[in-house]
Amino acid sequence: MADIKITDLTVGMEIKNELYILWYNELKKASNNKFYMDFQFRDKTGEINGKKWDATPNELNDYNNAELYFVTGRVTEFQGSLQLNISSLRKAPQQIQKNIADFVQSAPVSSDDMLNKVYEYINLIKDEELKKLCTQVYQENSEQIRFYPAAKALHHSVRGGYLYHITTMLDLAKAISNVYTTVNTDFLYSGILLHDIMKLKEMNSNECGIADYSTEGQLMGHIEMGICYIGEMAKKVGLSQNKELLIKHMILSHHYIPEHGSTKMPMFLEAELLHHIDLIDARTYDFNKAYETLQKGEITERTVFSLDRKVMNPDFEK
Repeated sequence: MADIKITDLTVGMEIKNELYILWYNELKKASNNKFYMDFQFRDKTGEINGKKWDATPNELNDYNNAELYFVTGRVTEFQGSLQLNISSLRKAPQQIQKNIADFVQSAPVSSDDMLNKVYEYINLIKDEELKKLCTQVYQENSEQIRFYPAAKALHHSVRGGYLYHITTMLDLAKAISNVYTTVNTDFLYSGILLHDIMKLKEMNSNECGIADYSTEGQLMGHIEMGICYIGEMAKKVGLSQNKELLIKHMILSHHYIPEHGSTKMPMFLEAELLHHIDLIDARTYDFNKAYETLQKGEITERTVFSLDRKVMNPDFEK
């Protein structure tokens, strides 16, 4: 084992017993009707797809997601992306599994610092009912919030990604409200703090931030679950019916259109801003993620899935 990071892999490189996290695995059938295993591996630096050809139907039971494996194989290229052609995959022993956190991608800010920032923004909320609601929600979910990702595979899908997404959105909202002084920051901050809160139930995540969708999450989704949850919490904290309705509308409409899961478009300014702030933060994260694989001036060879387009890393200094 040479301790080769995923971002250091290049086409043609042979690797032997390199330690990576198995993020997901799936048994598939090729066009020649032979089975193969499709893998996704991650370490602290990045992720890479892997294929193990000539698999058997029972082989699916040999692998467990969210665990460390010794990977042996050759680095190839497929449709512009690196891929591992795997010859051997062996689960690491338990004493090594204990160090899995060292291999996990995490938010660039500590969970303690991000949670402190969340409470700083909650303290800026002047409306006592909304402040009480946000405080109660974050106190009830304080342990999960520290390590949960914001998504399984797309933007902010890293350990602490949920808090990173929320805190950057809050900072952006503060900047916007300094320009547009008519914005009600009590509702904008509250909407940001609460709009994705049921991602903590939509997904199941371990403390490394490795997540998969729960049954409830697949059947309902975080928007519908969030509306139900806020209804329960509103009764607990004594939130007025009007404020409860407005917060529920912000949650319901933050994906903007039915095709993306929202059955109503935003009907007041703070709900509209919530959607755009959410989108700006997600897009910024995804562009920066794409830049990590590109040299200055390079364009991706294929469409970046989360952005539905090719991406260029511009050289602004030329």
